[in-house]
Amino acid sequence: MKNNPWITCRLFFVLLLCGKAAIGQQGQSESTEKIQTAWLEALKSSESLASFYTEQSGIMLNDALHISAEEIRKQLSTFSKKVGLLKTYSQTEVFQLRDNQKFVTGTYETTNGKTLSSIIGWKRNGTWTKAFEVIYEKTACDHLGENSVNQARELWEKHSNAHRPDLIVKEVFSENGKYFNRGTLYHGAEISGAYGYMNDESYTIKLESLHLSQVNCDMIYDIGTFEVGGKGLYTLIWQKKADTWKLLLDFNF
Repeated sequence: MKNNPWITCRLFFVLLLCGKAAIGQQGQSESTEKIQTAWLEALKSSESLASFYTEQSGIMLNDALHISAEEIRKQLSTFSKKVGLLKTYSQTEVFQLRDNQKFVTGTYETTNGKTLSSIIGWKRNGTWTKAFEVIYEKTACDHLGENSVNQARELWEKHSNAHRPDLIVKEVFSENGKYFNRGTLYHGAEISGAYGYMNDESYTIKLESLHLSQVNCDMIYDIGTFEVGGKGLYTLIWQKKADTWKLLLDFNF
């Protein structure tokens, strides 16, 4: 289980006393809200975004994940030509277990009148930086996929506890599926290797979804906790392909 990212996270001690009190609350969010406002202003004025990221930070746009501040700026510029410039941002919910890591959901409004749904993974090492962000256009959809996603997540958990990361890649991930961990992006068979810690016979994991959001007819955001001795937070991005919901991205703290 060496270098197992699911095990390295420990439950913030407040939760030992207060259960899930820190999950889904707005507390402790003021500093990142201010940083997000400054980030949006820097983006509008074409200032450098380097102070908001590390070289291991990534952003998911148009089904592709891009790493490093320079690449993020470049891809956001291309993205804005399709959806409009990011005009405003509104935070909606905070998910936090540890004092230096959290996921924050929110929405952007663009100059073209579009609404974009976002998850930001904030990480603090002295100051808060964006470790990860995903942005997709939010549209109404009559065909909801939450039940199918719950079943797919349960299959991920089943194969994980059966020590079969190869079956996770084969049956749960999409062909374009990705695992993003500690600044490294894994594709296809590489994911099975990165999940190699699951092969330990003593390994077990429990997933609990806390936030399931249908962004559009083909995209669902899934935020929750994983428990492997201690607890950590995950974000899974599910995408509908040929009437089947598949895992597009796995990112976790």
